[in-house]
Amino acid sequence: MSADSHDSYHTHTKEEGAPQQEHTATASPKALGITLIIMVFGVLIVILGLVVYFDNYMSNYEASVNETDEISGATWNEIQEHKASLEQYAWLDSDTIRIPLEDAKARVLAEYQALADSTTETIASY
Repeated sequence: MSADSHDSYHTHTKEEGAPQQEHTATASPKALGITLIIMVFGVLIVILGLVVYFDNYMSNYEASVNETDEISGATWNEIQEHKASLEQYAWLDSDTIRIPLEDAKARVLAEYQALADSTTETIASY
């Protein structure tokens, strides 16, 4: 070390010439501002990209989990069997007979039509 408390790295000889000014001693506010703006926009773009990716990933994942028919297959078969049973005649117990739904609708409509016709005849007779 020299007498002025600097190590040999900081000591310059005449052959080296005059010491150079310290590099980046002064910060450019314009360069710092532009760098800050670029960094902020870069972070925002990365965040937006991640949000879009995550939303797409989760939508696909939920679709693959929720839109399968593995769980509902048995229920679907039961519903189809029940619908088929509504189209057949059957004894439910000793007092009750099941008839096809379309036949039951036709019978109810016929009863209401007969009731309407008899009401019309009664009113017309007055």
